[in-house]
Amino acid sequence: MPDGSMIFPADEYRRRIKALQAEMAIGGMDVLLLTSPADIFYTTGFLTRFWQSPARPWFIVVPAAGDPIAIIPTIGAALMGRCW
Repeated sequence: MPDGSMIFPADEYRRRIKALQAEMAIGGMDVLLLTSPADIFYTTGFLTRFWQSPARPWFIVVPAAGDPIAIIPTIGAALMGRCW
């Protein structure tokens, strides 16, 4: 992912993901599916008005290790690409 960020430095988002992954390991979780705007914003810095459209779901998959994966409509790809 790019080192650019919309709100915080990219390292802050990496720290948040690592903290989530550490808690996931303790709980024996292989993956975490984030679906709420607040959770996605917290882990990626992604903020958009597209949340107001219920026809376009947005998800972030946090694997047990590695970077999160965005599962989003094409319309948001460029904006998500500007996040860390």
